[in-house]
Amino acid sequence: MLLKVGMAMMLVSLVLAAGVAAVVGLRGEDPETAAVPAVSQAAVEKTAEEKQQRKFNPGQKLEIDDGPAKESAPEPRQKSTSPAPTPVPDWPQPTAEQVASADAPRYYEPTSAADMTLTVEAIGLYDAPVTSSPSYEVLDTGLMHEPETSLPWDQGAQRNVFVAGHYLGWPGTPSHLVFYNLDKLRSGDEVVVKDRRGRSYGYRVSESFEAGPEESWVMGQEVGRDMLTLQTCVPPSYEERLIVRADRMA
Repeated sequence: MLLKVGMAMMLVSLVLAAGVAAVVGLRGEDPETAAVPAVSQAAVEKTAEEKQQRKFNPGQKLEIDDGPAKESAPEPRQKSTSPAPTPVPDWPQPTAEQVASADAPRYYEPTSAADMTLTVEAIGLYDAPVTSSPSYEVLDTGLMHEPETSLPWDQGAQRNVFVAGHYLGWPGTPSHLVFYNLDKLRSGDEVVVKDRRGRSYGYRVSESFEAGPEESWVMGQEVGRDMLTLQTCVPPSYEERLIVRADRMA
């Protein structure tokens, strides 16, 4: 009797197990995961989605402004500190006689205000007075040395002695046609500067070029170079400047 009851209970258990398996199979779930609550699975999927959103995408570009940059208003150009001779519109053009005189040797009288004199035998210029001053009016008395530049007797091996003069200038003054023939200087021509004590400083022409009136860099020094810079206006507009440089002779 007991055996029959046991057999009956086993049959009932098998039937129930088969039913559960059938239900699981119809739902397509793994028996091991079927017991995981639906809420917990959704939370896992949400967390994975958030991680994906936070992941850096190397193909994503930062937002930048590719439009033209706003330019600040340009600063007003300051006037050059270059002592370039400023042309005067009513300067009289030289006569044939005056040009012939400029082509001949010219000897200048010493002046008490001059700091030195300039001699350029190649263009017939002898002892032209050179005065150090920031005033353009000095140009009417001969040649002007820019005081912010070197003097031949300054200490050190690096100098730039800057001297400017008129191309035309005023008749009857030492400025008249003083640098009229400056463009005729050639490489190797000698220039001699003398101080008030009569000591001489010799230079040899090495180069010449044109520069604008705003190019004050021509007054600057060059590393390891001891030189003399001569400057005058360039006709016919007189806006450009002729620069002649000569290097100190040993």
